Amino acid sequence: MDKKQIKILVDLFDKAGTLKDVKRTGWVLKGVEDAESVADHTWRMCLCCVLLADKNVDKQKLVEMCIVHDLGEIEVGDIKWETGKKVLFSPTPKRGKELAVVKEIFGKLAGGRKYINLLKEFNEQKTPEAKLLKQIEKVEMTLQALEYEKRGYRAKKFDEFWENSEKYLKGNSLEPIFRYLQEARKNS
Repeated sequence: MDKKQIKILVDLFDKAGTLKDVKRTGWVLKGVEDAESVADHTWRMCLCCVLLADKNVDKQKLVEMCIVHDLGEIEVGDIKWETGKKVLFSPTPKRGKELAVVKEIFGKLAGGRKYINLLKEFNEQKTPEAKLLKQIEKVEMTLQALEYEKRGYRAKKFDEFWENSEKYLKGNSLEPIFRYLQEARKNS
């Protein structure tokens, strides 16, 4: 690897590291102190990808898609475009801005086009990997809501996150995990 490619990689790693400081907007708006970061969210999603991928999906592709799915938030931030079952505004402009950021990040990297395409694929929600990743994203969000409730935050405060997760998980393969978490919520 030449020095130019090393610099491109180090710059990419440095920029990606800023996601450790981007707090998840939904939790911040609910007054959660020390809310999870986008990097925290992505890390647990990656673990879920590894453990929940079945024979119908390409696990490597799923994990790579997970890693890039929120990278655009480095510059755009975590923009909340829906609450519960209600869509606040179209996510299209947000996704366009995030795609531009990802193109900038991976544009100089050899093989970077692959990661740009993975973000496009996730946003289009047409492949088994993209659809499963959306479900994993919602399972992770539900897990986080439950954690905050267990820390002492009022459960009612987080109802919209549960409603939003159910919107995406009902009738899908990860619905049983969601239902299990709902039971845990009732019993906590």
